[in-house]
Amino acid sequence: MVFARGDWFYVLMTLVVTAAMARPCLHAAQLDNYRPSAVFRSRQVRSAYITDVVCAVIFTAIWTGFYFVSSRAFWGFLSGLFFFIAEFALYFIEDNTEKKKPLRYTRRAVRAIVSCAVVITAVVTVALTVLNANTDDFYLRYPLFFAIPVVYPVLFAGVLSVVNVFERLNNRRYEKRASKRLNERHDLIKVAITGSCGKTSVKNYLAAMLEGKYNVLATEGSFNTPMGIARTTERLTPAHDVFIAEMGARRKGDIKKLMKIVRPTHSILTAVNTQHLETFGSREAIIREKVRVLDVSSERGVCVVSGALASLPAIAENARGNIVLAGEGENCAVRVSDAAVCEDGCVFTLSVGEDSVECATRLLGEHNILDIALAAAMAYCLGVPLRDIARAVAGLEPVEHRLQLIHGNGVKIIDDTFNCNPDGARCALDVLSLFAGRKVVVTPGMVELGEAEEEENYLLGRRIAEVCDVAVLIGEKRTAPLRRGLKENGFGGETHIFRTLSEAEGKFPELLHLGDVLLLLNDLPDNYSE
Repeated sequence: MVFARGDWFYVLMTLVVTAAMARPCLHAAQLDNYRPSAVFRSRQVRSAYITDVVCAVIFTAIWTGFYFVSSRAFWGFLSGLFFFIAEFALYFIEDNTEKKKPLRYTRRAVRAIVSCAVVITAVVTVALTVLNANTDDFYLRYPLFFAIPVVYPVLFAGVLSVVNVFERLNNRRYEKRASKRLNERHDLIKVAITGSCGKTSVKNYLAAMLEGKYNVLATEGSFNTPMGIARTTERLTPAHDVFIAEMGARRKGDIKKLMKIVRPTHSILTAVNTQHLETFGSREAIIREKVRVLDVSSERGVCVVSGALASLPAIAENARGNIVLAGEGENCAVRVSDAAVCEDGCVFTLSVGEDSVECATRLLGEHNILDIALAAAMAYCLGVPLRDIARAVAGLEPVEHRLQLIHGNGVKIIDDTFNCNPDGARCALDVLSLFAGRKVVVTPGMVELGEAEEEENYLLGRRIAEVCDVAVLIGEKRTAPLRRGLKENGFGGETHIFRTLSEAEGKFPELLHLGDVLLLLNDLPDNYSE
């Protein structure tokens, strides 16, 4: 290998800097399950890339100027050194900016960073060797380093694609181990829960209803991926009677894969709407994927389904005769009726056949009554009496960031920042309408709705105009359909536009009055920031 004096220093600097440069690209990929394509969709990456290109152009210009001076070897060394320092400083500053969901340095993330840095450094090392072998003008090596930021996102995405092949093989080991743990327990009741919305809420409600009769293990938070489920199974013990698995799906095949791991004995299908339409392509594709949850492994397994989905062919046919409808309709085996909602919660009647019980909950919104009905239907099928279900309902707590009521300094805050689907948004505004006082909504709109995204955000704007007195919109470009909906529905209140949520929060002391009710409706991840 032909190396000039100082080349080892530049190789080492390349290794360090390319590791630092990986962070915005890796953050974008991590927010989308490590998909390389996320790198090219991320506004965060584009912003960092523009800064990198400007830095590369500046130092290339400096390099060009020094090319014609007599002591260019010295000045070339300084320009290269300061280039690396500038790049490292830029990414150090970037990594310390406030993020809604910061990059988590998991083992997988560290492996991705190291792999990318090592591969790019190896490429640079080979290029230096070839260059040194073919020219005595060592000053020509510096543009090689200046070019790294220009092509870095493509290089990172390419390396990540290769790394993902090995990660999938590694994940498969954990998934097989999880599947073995679950299926070695022939006595274990396994409940799968999926749907476009309400999954986490129904899971938590069901766990609360069952805990008096069973020892329950449920997936944590919104861990609804293969690795999330696999991680939960590590806590499974012989003492557990029930395992509840929340199952998420953003693409075709996701539910099929999760069903293969868990092989549930029972299942719950909450709802089907246009969430993730962008990745599925059509509502029909979403339905086909979600109804896979009905294919339970037990012959006596029960599938609880929202009554609103009764007309879907797979549900209407009920080929196995194991589908139990839950909801408001007369066709529902588990029914809710006489519902009354207010700003303090809900009361309703829960009925199974001729038996009924009065229920009261602090949870907000009529949609929560329907989620409770789904959980109650499964709990009842698993042997929990109605009176015990009613007792559990009274103690239910809202899921964090899902219509969570917070009392501030003279202002009531409804935190629904986890919501990102049309049905959930309408429910949140329905809840807001129940409150007295000036109504303020803060929202960036909805994403991942494919071709329906603009129309759904327009309709959201029209609904906001009907309910709210103040609309605080996050992101000028993204909220354009919302503003059109507000205008066309004759919104007479105040409209404020901010670049970020944190910027809006800084203005809350000026915008909010005593007695206001503030709805935080959806909060997009960093890769959607303008």
